[in-house]
Amino acid sequence: MKGIILKDLYENFYIKKNLASYIFGLGFVTLMFVAISAEYTFVLYVMLISILFGSCMLEASYEQDEKANFYKLQFTFPVTKTEVVLAKYLLALASTSVSALLALAYSLFHIWRYRIITLPEALTVWGLSICVSLIFTSVVYLFYFLFGKKIGIVLYVLCAAILGGIYGASSAIFGIDRLIGMDPVLLCVYFPVSIALFALSCLLSAQIYKRRYS
Repeated sequence: MKGIILKDLYENFYIKKNLASYIFGLGFVTLMFVAISAEYTFVLYVMLISILFGSCMLEASYEQDEKANFYKLQFTFPVTKTEVVLAKYLLALASTSVSALLALAYSLFHIWRYRIITLPEALTVWGLSICVSLIFTSVVYLFYFLFGKKIGIVLYVLCAAILGGIYGASSAIFGIDRLIGMDPVLLCVYFPVSIALFALSCLLSAQIYKRRYS
């Protein structure tokens, strides 16, 4: 599995166009962080870092694997089909962790620089962003394994748009203060649920992968 993870990292960060897209995306988001300060944009950007940067690892590696028919070669490796899928999900978990650390760094910077949100409120939003990121990744990864790269990327964008619409609508209807002031105890429910969905997605993707290439 280590070799598969290293291959995916190579395809994400060594191939110039993929590396450039990461640098551009992170640079753009960072610029917006510094330029704009408001409760609404704070929540939006924390969610954006955690969700989009935490779930995008599979797209580049899936594209390269399909172009080179790497899956045929991969079956000759001393790994099972379940381990192949597990490696993808472990990398997604690592990517989500790094994204969560970036979101935490921004949260702390936002508190220090602008002081329009308290530390408990920022940590609550940050914790919620991790839960949403795990659920989002669970859904889009399942779509990739179920439908392949072309349809998977369309559904990825669609899911991101739906999630953004839900955030915008809920903020307009209920107000951003209600989300920021959410009871932190609820995270004790949301986090186990998001972990369970992530694990379930991995199991389902493994079954789909084994059937497709049996």
